[in-house]
Amino acid sequence: MTQTTFPLEKLKSAAAPKQRQDGTSYRSLLFRDEQRFVQETGQSHHQVQKMALENDIIPERYARNQQTLSTADQLKLLQAHVIIIGLGGLGGTVTEILARIGIGSLTLVDGDCFEDSNLNRQLLSSVAVLDRSKAEVAAERVSAVNPAVNTRTVSQFFTADNCLDLLNNTTLAVDCLDNIPDRFLLEKGCRTVGIPLISAAIGGTSGQVAVIMPGDHGLSQIYGEPGQVSEKGVEKILGTLPYTAITMAALECAEVITLIVAQKARLHNKLLIADLSDHSYELVTFAGR
Repeated sequence: MTQTTFPLEKLKSAAAPKQRQDGTSYRSLLFRDEQRFVQETGQSHHQVQKMALENDIIPERYARNQQTLSTADQLKLLQAHVIIIGLGGLGGTVTEILARIGIGSLTLVDGDCFEDSNLNRQLLSSVAVLDRSKAEVAAERVSAVNPAVNTRTVSQFFTADNCLDLLNNTTLAVDCLDNIPDRFLLEKGCRTVGIPLISAAIGGTSGQVAVIMPGDHGLSQIYGEPGQVSEKGVEKILGTLPYTAITMAALECAEVITLIVAQKARLHNKLLIADLSDHSYELVTFAGR
């Protein structure tokens, strides 16, 4: 189809007046109307949602994000580009949440394929996708949930060779890796390109989350100096439980949204440690840069 000029007045006329649960009013764009505009104009779902938000029209899929998130906040999310490194227990849940809340571009990185042992916790895994690329399945899931989210699918492992190419032109990175040396590599890459890193790790019923800004001491305050720590964390001994992975992934996403909207992370220079066996949480404060 030949792309035509976006019919803004037609979009405005399609916006239906609705009320939020708190009684305040807004103009809503239903998905069926969004889909119709895509088909009629050749614009993408991303472009239609952007135009709607810029004109104070709320795609109905985001209605329950308000009033915690404003329309301006929602537009910031749509304009953001987040890279997720690792698409297993943490990364699959992070992908699901960020697609649903409306992050506009996701780079999805994992060179692995799904196997039986993933089925206990990895949200994107199912018996139907065993032996398939995690990155490809993740991209399909994002498209099914929110076709306005642009995806870059990278069916490769994160390495020193592709690190900077993957991180360039992204807003921030989410560490969902399963080994400590690669976390240090990711932190170094984020420091080089100047983007924040949200890092999490799990083992058994416990997990941790931290936000590392360029120039921070970062991971060395958690694990010690690179080269002086074991490759795997406590998950090698304690295993990886589904509720731990989902909880820590949700906390990572909360920091992603805070950074994009407010540009100030709650967990900067802090380490949040959770133990779901007794529902205890501890917040450790690190020294500054």
